[in-house]
Amino acid sequence: MIEKISGILQKEELVKIVEERLQKGSETLTLATIDMDNFEAVNSYYGEMVGDSVIEKIALVLKQNLRSTDLVGKGKKDEFNVIFDNTPAETGFIMIEEIRKYLDNNTFQLGDKRKDISIKISAGVASFPKDAKNAIELFRAADSALFRAKREGKNRVCLAESESMTLKSNYYTKTQLERLTELSKKTDKTEAFLLREALDDLFEKYSK
Repeated sequence: MIEKISGILQKEELVKIVEERLQKGSETLTLATIDMDNFEAVNSYYGEMVGDSVIEKIALVLKQNLRSTDLVGKGKKDEFNVIFDNTPAETGFIMIEEIRKYLDNNTFQLGDKRKDISIKISAGVASFPKDAKNAIELFRAADSALFRAKREGKNRVCLAESESMTLKSNYYTKTQLERLTELSKKTDKTEAFLLREALDDLFEKYSK
């Protein structure tokens, strides 16, 4: 089913792209490795067809909420990789964390019987050249961060190094938040992504 979503690369293709970009001297390249929590339990309880729908849903949400320059690759079973070119690890962390929170805060009607499914993911984020000297080391660093996310309780994103991230909080009316949540669910875009789109439109409007 994953083939239905355009723009999702095979992991072998993604590895080759990482190697090529590092050989060309990419200044900063960030890699995220993403894995669904308890995927085998979902397959066992709901069946493999629903499991396939869950994987397709994760792929769709990734594509909807990443930039056109970011690349998404599909690894074994429920694993995904994302390449952020010329992007620091902190930015990659924030973008994956936004997606994790969106999935965590919603359920999705999937499969033939349209069952409400909860999707939780864990992820590890690493960057070149800070965390690795080559492509192999970069994938290992991201995998290691993912392992730490799983070990620390799942449903979280970890950086390859134990750097703390501080996310800004904003205040909105209850009605605004309810409308934003509805729009997020309707478009499969995170609330943070929609807010960034609105800010970009605002800047364009008043910069003229």
